[in-house]
Amino acid sequence: MVKMSIDLRFSNIDPPAPEPPRSIYADLVNLPDPVYLGLTVRMFNYDAVGLYMRVDAYKAGWTFTSNDFGLLASGGNMYRNIDNFGYRTKPASATTETITVRLRAYTDAGYTNLKWTFERVIDIIFIKSDDGSWTQDVLNNFDDGTAQGWAVANETGNDGAYPIIEVRTDYVLSTPYSVRMFSRWTTNLKEVRSRLYKSFTTADRNYVFAIINIRQGFDDPAATYTKYLQVQRDSTVLVFLGRPFDTSMALGDYTPENKWMRIVVPLPRNTAVEIRLIQDVYAGSATHYGYLWQDDFMIISKD
Repeated sequence: MVKMSIDLRFSNIDPPAPEPPRSIYADLVNLPDPVYLGLTVRMFNYDAVGLYMRVDAYKAGWTFTSNDFGLLASGGNMYRNIDNFGYRTKPASATTETITVRLRAYTDAGYTNLKWTFERVIDIIFIKSDDGSWTQDVLNNFDDGTAQGWAVANETGNDGAYPIIEVRTDYVLSTPYSVRMFSRWTTNLKEVRSRLYKSFTTADRNYVFAIINIRQGFDDPAATYTKYLQVQRDSTVLVFLGRPFDTSMALGDYTPENKWMRIVVPLPRNTAVEIRLIQDVYAGSATHYGYLWQDDFMIISKD
């Protein structure tokens, strides 16, 4: 038996603990055609030598990019977020399919001498919230000009009363308003982490989902480096996009900016939950601002 000397994960769970099965959910309503998939991957090297890591994927009907991440030292691991990792024609109706994500490790910088291959599968579950089978339990579109119960909190690094929450017209999914978390800092070379949150009680049905639409940006992108976006149910991490905070600026931003992103997460039935949207950045220079917009938040359910 050959022991595999690399590992590929989509979570923050370290080997040798087993990686749990992974599913990515998407709501087809108002998605573009084709639909795009972004993914955060985590690579491990248990070999005695450094290896050059490449990640791609395959599934009939999909087109995926091939991504070279350079040298990973022996005993090391690294997170990488792959924006627009793959795309496919938008399905006409709800469907579930399985993609295979592949990590290949090479001994040379030219990626010609393959030493290891490791694969994991992810279920991609497309739902269609307007197909008549779902009940819309919550819609927060902020079109009454209020934040509709959403609030903000400083987790670390903000100045004074920041972050603050604002109703905005600059970036929206449904006119006239969205809501924006506005972070601010006046000292540099530090972590700034902010939280946008609200509590709900879910319906007593078999299937319950939150549909979250967010967009992030900064007043000076050259002075701020995004580390991660995180969706939590209370203290439980449901989605982690990016990588853990560090002070490196060499690799630039770790999460997408200036684009709307949709995140769909399952919720427990008949339960009080707090949905938390967390933005983490590295303040590379002083007196700058970070933004996180949200619009058309929904909770839907069905039996």
